[in-house]
Amino acid sequence: MTARLLVVLQFAAIATVLSPAGRPGALRTGVMISLAGVAWVGWTVRFNRWGNFNIRPEPRSGARLITEGPYRRVRHPMYLGSLVIGFGACVAGPQVWRFAAWAVLAGVLIAKARREERGLLKQFPGYESYRRSRAFLIPGLW
Repeated sequence: MTARLLVVLQFAAIATVLSPAGRPGALRTGVMISLAGVAWVGWTVRFNRWGNFNIRPEPRSGARLITEGPYRRVRHPMYLGSLVIGFGACVAGPQVWRFAAWAVLAGVLIAKARREERGLLKQFPGYESYRRSRAFLIPGLW
């Protein structure tokens, strides 16, 4: 139940963050930031095929551990891409409520990532070593 709730909260926050708004200068900057996030997500999908992907924070049975491409930099590149896209939307339409929704999204994605990692530790014997050698979400920082 918690996994499903996290997914519902994730999509509600995304819908709020991406609702239309913006001023021309901020809009251009925000779109550029969001496009960088889209490119990052695209790169991630190239390495983590849809059959391996799960919207719920639980590894699929038969999944394989991906350590190439963006997974060389961070353990949760899809979540990073989602946050970059959402941050671009916040820049494009800077309202307090939009940044609040983005903060909720960040909290939900962090909770999902932590839950997912518990499953990955159980499913993949080499995950602990991989986890120690990669950033959680932000390359070079965290």
